Amino acid sequence: MNKAFIFDWSGTLNDNFHCFYQVCNLIFKELNKEPISEKEIKLNHTLPYMKFWNKYFPDLSREKQCELYEKYIHQVDEAEIYKNVDQIIELLHTKNYKIFILSSDPISKLIPETKKSGLSNLFTKVIGDIHEKGEIISSLIKEFNLDKNSTYYVGDTSGDVEAGKFADVKTIGISWGFQVKEKLSEAHPDFLIDDILEIKNII
Repeated sequence: MNKAFIFDWSGTLNDNFHCFYQVCNLIFKELNKEPISEKEIKLNHTLPYMKFWNKYFPDLSREKQCELYEKYIHQVDEAEIYKNVDQIIELLHTKNYKIFILSSDPISKLIPETKKSGLSNLFTKVIGDIHEKGEIISSLIKEFNLDKNSTYYVGDTSGDVEAGKFADVKTIGISWGFQVKEKLSEAHPDFLIDDILEIKNII
Protein backbone atom coordinates (compact mmCIF):
# COMPACT_ATOMS: atom_id res chain seq x y z
CA MET A 1 0.00 0.00 0.00
CA ASN A 2 1.09 3.58 -0.63
CA LYS A 3 1.42 6.52 1.71
CA ALA A 4 0.16 9.93 0.62
CA PHE A 5 -0.37 13.60 1.33
CA ILE A 6 -3.48 15.12 -0.18
CA PHE A 7 -3.53 18.92 -0.15
CA ASP A 8 -6.22 21.49 -0.58
CA TRP A 9 -4.79 24.19 -2.87
CA SER A 10 -6.39 27.59 -2.18
CA GLY A 11 -5.40 29.00 1.18
CA THR A 12 -3.36 25.92 2.04
CA LEU A 13 -0.51 25.85 -0.46
CA ASN A 14 -1.49 28.83 -2.59
CA ASP A 15 -1.68 32.29 -1.03
CA ASN A 16 -4.80 33.47 -2.82
CA PHE A 17 -7.21 34.67 -0.15
CA HIS A 18 -6.88 38.18 -1.56
CA CYS A 19 -7.98 36.82 -4.95
CA PHE A 20 -10.99 35.06 -3.43
CA TYR A 21 -11.93 38.24 -1.57
CA GLN A 22 -11.88 40.20 -4.83
CA VAL A 23 -13.93 37.56 -6.64
CA CYS A 24 -16.47 37.44 -3.81
CA ASN A 25 -17.16 41.13 -4.00
CA LEU A 26 -17.38 41.13 -7.78
CA ILE A 27 -20.00 38.39 -7.52
CA PHE A 28 -21.79 40.15 -4.67
CA LYS A 29 -21.91 43.31 -6.78
CA GLU A 30 -23.29 41.48 -9.80
CA LEU A 31 -25.95 39.88 -7.60
CA ASN A 32 -26.87 43.27 -6.08
CA LYS A 33 -25.57 42.69 -2.58
CA GLU A 34 -23.30 44.88 -0.45
CA PRO A 35 -19.61 43.90 -0.30
CA ILE A 36 -18.51 41.39 2.31
CA SER A 37 -15.51 41.96 4.59
CA GLU A 38 -12.41 39.78 4.78
CA LYS A 39 -13.24 39.06 8.43
CA GLU A 40 -16.73 37.82 7.57
CA ILE A 41 -15.38 35.54 4.85
CA LYS A 42 -12.91 33.98 7.29
CA LEU A 43 -15.68 33.42 9.81
CA ASN A 44 -18.15 31.89 7.36
CA HIS A 45 -16.22 30.26 4.54
CA THR A 46 -16.30 26.46 4.51
CA LEU A 47 -16.74 23.42 2.30
CA PRO A 48 -18.64 22.27 0.38
CA TYR A 49 -18.43 25.84 -0.89
CA MET A 50 -22.13 26.18 -1.72
CA LYS A 51 -22.78 26.26 2.04
CA PHE A 52 -20.98 29.59 2.01
CA TRP A 53 -22.62 31.00 -1.11
CA ASN A 54 -26.15 29.89 -0.18
CA LYS A 55 -25.81 31.62 3.18
CA TYR A 56 -25.93 34.91 1.25
CA PHE A 57 -27.80 33.80 -1.88
CA PRO A 58 -30.22 30.98 -0.96
CA ASP A 59 -31.45 30.57 -4.52
CA LEU A 60 -28.03 30.59 -6.18
CA SER A 61 -27.39 27.32 -8.02
CA ARG A 62 -24.01 25.67 -8.12
CA GLU A 63 -24.03 25.99 -11.92
CA LYS A 64 -24.55 29.76 -11.72
CA GLN A 65 -21.93 30.13 -9.00
CA CYS A 66 -19.40 28.23 -11.13
CA GLU A 67 -20.21 30.43 -14.11
CA LEU A 68 -19.67 33.61 -12.09
CA TYR A 69 -16.55 32.36 -10.36
CA GLU A 70 -14.97 31.30 -13.65
CA LYS A 71 -15.85 34.70 -15.09
CA TYR A 72 -14.15 36.71 -12.36
CA ILE A 73 -11.24 34.53 -11.17
CA HIS A 74 -9.30 35.48 -14.30
CA GLN A 75 -9.87 39.20 -13.70
CA VAL A 76 -8.31 39.55 -10.25
CA ASP A 77 -4.76 39.56 -8.88
CA GLU A 78 -2.43 36.61 -9.28
CA ALA A 79 -1.40 34.37 -6.39
CA GLU A 80 1.86 32.80 -5.24
CA ILE A 81 2.52 29.68 -3.21
CA TYR A 82 3.23 30.23 0.48
CA LYS A 83 6.74 30.33 1.87
CA ASN A 84 8.34 26.89 2.45
CA VAL A 85 5.68 25.00 0.49
CA ASP A 86 8.33 23.94 -2.03
CA GLN A 87 10.55 22.64 0.78
CA ILE A 88 7.79 20.45 2.23
CA ILE A 89 6.60 19.13 -1.14
CA GLU A 90 10.15 18.19 -2.11
CA LEU A 91 10.68 16.50 1.28
CA LEU A 92 7.51 14.44 0.93
CA HIS A 93 8.56 13.44 -2.57
CA THR A 94 11.95 12.23 -1.35
CA LYS A 95 10.19 10.20 1.34
CA ASN A 96 8.07 8.48 -1.33
CA TYR A 97 4.73 10.00 -0.44
CA LYS A 98 2.29 10.29 -3.29
CA ILE A 99 1.18 13.92 -3.46
CA PHE A 100 -2.26 15.02 -4.61
CA ILE A 101 -3.88 18.41 -5.07
CA LEU A 102 -7.66 18.78 -4.63
CA SER A 103 -9.38 22.08 -5.29
CA SER A 104 -12.79 23.59 -5.87
CA ASP A 105 -11.08 26.09 -8.17
CA PRO A 106 -11.82 25.79 -11.90
CA ILE A 107 -9.30 23.78 -13.91
CA SER A 108 -8.69 26.83 -16.09
CA LYS A 109 -7.15 28.55 -13.04
CA LEU A 110 -5.79 25.59 -11.08
CA ILE A 111 -3.60 23.98 -13.73
CA PRO A 112 -1.72 27.18 -14.69
CA GLU A 113 -1.18 27.95 -10.99
CA THR A 114 0.22 24.51 -10.16
CA LYS A 115 2.53 24.74 -13.18
CA LYS A 116 3.64 28.23 -12.13
CA SER A 117 4.57 26.87 -8.69
CA GLY A 118 7.33 24.78 -10.28
CA LEU A 119 6.14 21.74 -8.33
CA SER A 120 3.65 20.17 -10.72
CA ASN A 121 6.08 17.43 -11.74
CA LEU A 122 6.01 16.21 -8.12
CA PHE A 123 2.22 15.93 -7.95
CA THR A 124 0.76 12.49 -8.61
CA LYS A 125 -2.59 13.96 -9.60
CA VAL A 126 -4.24 17.40 -9.63
CA ILE A 127 -8.04 17.58 -9.51
CA GLY A 128 -10.14 20.74 -9.75
CA ASP A 129 -13.80 21.74 -9.99
CA ILE A 130 -14.57 19.70 -6.85
CA HIS A 131 -17.58 20.27 -4.63
CA GLU A 132 -17.60 17.18 -2.37
CA LYS A 133 -13.97 16.44 -1.46
CA GLY A 134 -14.68 13.48 0.82
CA GLU A 135 -15.87 11.36 -2.08
CA ILE A 136 -12.83 12.32 -4.17
CA ILE A 137 -10.43 11.39 -1.36
CA SER A 138 -12.16 8.01 -1.05
CA SER A 139 -11.80 7.44 -4.79
CA LEU A 140 -8.07 8.26 -4.64
CA ILE A 141 -7.61 5.70 -1.85
CA LYS A 142 -9.03 3.01 -4.11
CA GLU A 143 -7.37 4.16 -7.33
CA PHE A 144 -3.86 4.43 -5.87
CA ASN A 145 -4.10 1.75 -3.15
CA LEU A 146 -3.43 4.24 -0.37
CA ASP A 147 -2.89 3.19 3.23
CA LYS A 148 -5.43 5.22 5.23
CA ASN A 149 -3.17 5.14 8.29
CA SER A 150 -0.38 6.79 6.28
CA THR A 151 -2.53 9.17 4.26
CA TYR A 152 -2.99 12.78 5.35
CA TYR A 153 -5.45 15.34 4.06
CA VAL A 154 -4.34 18.94 4.63
CA GLY A 155 -6.80 21.82 4.42
CA ASP A 156 -7.75 25.22 5.79
CA THR A 157 -11.44 24.85 6.67
CA SER A 158 -13.64 22.74 8.91
CA GLY A 159 -15.18 21.36 5.73
CA ASP A 160 -11.76 20.06 4.70
CA VAL A 161 -11.38 18.31 8.04
CA GLU A 162 -14.84 16.78 7.66
CA ALA A 163 -13.94 15.57 4.17
CA GLY A 164 -10.82 13.86 5.49
CA LYS A 165 -12.77 12.24 8.31
CA PHE A 166 -15.40 11.08 5.83
CA ALA A 167 -12.66 9.24 3.93
CA ASP A 168 -11.14 7.95 7.18
CA VAL A 169 -7.69 9.46 6.67
CA LYS A 170 -5.62 11.58 9.04
CA THR A 171 -6.45 15.27 8.94
CA ILE A 172 -4.20 18.31 9.25
CA GLY A 173 -5.80 21.71 9.68
CA ILE A 174 -3.70 24.78 8.85
CA SER A 175 -4.28 28.17 10.48
CA TRP A 176 -3.10 30.53 7.71
CA GLY A 177 -5.89 29.96 5.21
CA PHE A 178 -9.49 30.97 4.53
CA GLN A 179 -10.97 30.15 7.94
CA VAL A 180 -10.13 31.45 11.39
CA LYS A 181 -8.22 29.01 13.57
CA GLU A 182 -10.88 28.94 16.30
CA LYS A 183 -13.56 27.73 13.90
CA LEU A 184 -11.20 25.25 12.25
CA SER A 185 -10.29 23.74 15.62
CA GLU A 186 -13.96 23.00 16.32
CA ALA A 187 -13.79 20.34 13.59
CA HIS A 188 -11.10 18.53 15.64
CA PRO A 189 -8.43 17.78 13.05
CA ASP A 190 -5.83 15.21 14.09
CA PHE A 191 -3.23 17.95 13.82
CA LEU A 192 -3.60 21.74 13.80
CA ILE A 193 -0.51 23.60 12.62
CA ASP A 194 0.58 27.23 12.31
CA ASP A 195 3.52 26.67 9.94
CA ILE A 196 3.76 24.24 7.04
CA LEU A 197 7.23 23.22 8.25
CA GLU A 198 5.48 21.47 11.18
CA ILE A 199 4.62 18.69 8.73
CA LYS A 200 8.23 17.54 9.23
CA ASN A 201 7.35 16.66 12.83
CA ILE A 202 4.17 14.83 11.82
CA ILE A 203 5.91 12.45 9.42
